[in-house]
Amino acid sequence: MVGYAVSFLLGLGVNRLFVTVRRRRRTTVELRASLAQSVTDFGEELARLELDVSGPDVTLAVLDEYRAALEAYDRAGSARAEHDVLAALQDGRAAMIRLGARRQGRPVPIDALPPAAPGRPRPLTATGERHVSGGRGDGSTEVLIDRPEPGRPALLEIDATGGGRFEVKSMTSTEEGTRTDEALIWTYGEYHGRRHLPVDPTHLLVTADSGGDDRRWSVRVAPLSAATVLTPEHRGHGDEVLRYDGGPAVLTVQLRTTYPRKVRYLCGRCLTFRSDCRCRPPAWPRGTPRDDRFELEYGWGAGHYALRLPRPGFLVIQDQGGDGAWYLTTQPVDIPPPALPAVLGRLGRLGRRR
Repeated sequence: MVGYAVSFLLGLGVNRLFVTVRRRRRTTVELRASLAQSVTDFGEELARLELDVSGPDVTLAVLDEYRAALEAYDRAGSARAEHDVLAALQDGRAAMIRLGARRQGRPVPIDALPPAAPGRPRPLTATGERHVSGGRGDGSTEVLIDRPEPGRPALLEIDATGGGRFEVKSMTSTEEGTRTDEALIWTYGEYHGRRHLPVDPTHLLVTADSGGDDRRWSVRVAPLSAATVLTPEHRGHGDEVLRYDGGPAVLTVQLRTTYPRKVRYLCGRCLTFRSDCRCRPPAWPRGTPRDDRFELEYGWGAGHYALRLPRPGFLVIQDQGGDGAWYLTTQPVDIPPPALPAVLGRLGRLGRRR
């Protein structure tokens, strides 16, 4: 097992900051291999991040975040307990997220707030695996979102076991202010599903109640491209995000549910829902089922619905209760190329006569 130390070099006449990783034998603790690899990966990420101190995107605030990441990496390499390694990695990842936001001109997220109860230890959501957070027991915990593709929508894979209430809300908490959005998940008991995460949120607020120590949860943030591919006949249940790779088609939705449910199409070109999408729809042939709505919302019981899919994109299936079943089928629609107006044809013939 190896440990790690960090050198922060800023010599006379040197305008690039970089990390060198020195390996030394651990003598006080042996970490599990996956956690030791996480420390290695974080160090390599830092080593690849060369900062030109004369560059316009490197400010004093950027350098402060960089130093914070280096210090966290040094703590992770010298920690004697697994909990301390995870805490250092959590701090280091947070510094890297803020650093990236500052360099790219995006809103800078603030640190996740500690628990309100005095004397209660700070919740540790780090798992050692990048883009994965977890926790256990009752209470509310803020999780800083580490996006695999900063500035783009993402896929949330949420799992919760145990009893009691379980809720996940998205938050936008930056240096400009804080806003808490509606709940992504609100349920009792176990939950296993995938949800679409918009661009703006910077944090997740996870709340568990009455589940005790049996309550365990984890959240993985993945790129939207990791969504399951929609097949011509696709069965499932609960919340899901599916990737549609085909052309214009009609989606038929069959369902049975005891809670309200929604199916939304996310345009693969602009990555927005119908209310914000400005992309031109196809010239649907007369008689194509439904209109140009890219969203269905329906309530209890069984149903049979149709939805137009104009181009490759994503289907976001939201089930409030998470216990309903659904069956999707897609039928491609042949869109003929637009015909030239007759007047253009006549102009072409006149040109040939000359």
